[in-house]
Amino acid sequence: MGARIYLQHPGDTETVAVATGFSWGACLLGFIWALSKRMWFAAFVMLGVNLILFGMGLWGETADLIGFVLTILFGVACGAYGNRWHRWTLERRGYVVK
Repeated sequence: MGARIYLQHPGDTETVAVATGFSWGACLLGFIWALSKRMWFAAFVMLGVNLILFGMGLWGETADLIGFVLTILFGVACGAYGNRWHRWTLERRGYVVK
């Protein structure tokens, strides 16, 4: 786990800590993690991709294997970029690095 970056909304005294590096929550929980961080669009996209990959598994044995591999790769990608997406979402809402 990496260091933390602290962001604060102007006019507010509360700071939000965003970790850097790999996010195990985003990797293992996906859209549920995004919902807990109030990242609505990311949660919607993650859920959509997961449903598409789940649907691929229903098409047959070969598609099931491909869907499984793609699901693992998607989870790793979400873990690798999850904290960056969280920071980007907060910055879009007006938070600044403290």
